[in-house]
Order: sequence, then structure tokens, then C-alpha cells
Amino acid sequence: RKEYGNVEFISAGSSLKLCLVAEGRADIYPRTGPTMEWDTAAGQAIVEFSGGKVYQYDTTEPLLYNKENLLNPWFVVIR
Repeated sequence: RKEYGNVEFISAGSSLKLCLVAEGRADIYPRTGPTMEWDTAAGQAIVEFSGGKVYQYDTTEPLLYNKENLLNPWFVVIR
């Protein structure tokens, strides 16, 4: 908060947070906790349709699906 000023933290499920970014009500959603593919797939489609991106946290690679391990890596959502 010191670096970015007035920051609001929103408590909600992963898919809802993805949708908040998609509709412009949130600027960024960094996820540094465990999620599964089914927690994010629909929300990612909505974000990308709105012009946003979902990246793996430590790379600029998109979040991928249909992996052998269904656990998502940490990720960040931006619009």
C-alpha cells in the first residue's frame, strides 16, 4: 500500500476475481496460492475475450490446461 497508494483487497473466489479484472473493476489479480484448472478455466476465457491476459507468475507464458497435473502454477491476471 505504501508503494501503490490506495489499494483495495477483495475477498472472493478465483473465478470472480478473474471476472472483476475482465470487466475493469480490478486492475490486477496476482494468485500465489493453490488453484486447480477447473477453478480458472472459464474465468480465463472471459478475461481473454475482454482483452486481458493470464500469465504464469514467474514467466510471461500463458496459463495452460489439460496438463497431467491439474494444479495450476501461481499466476497473474492483467487487463
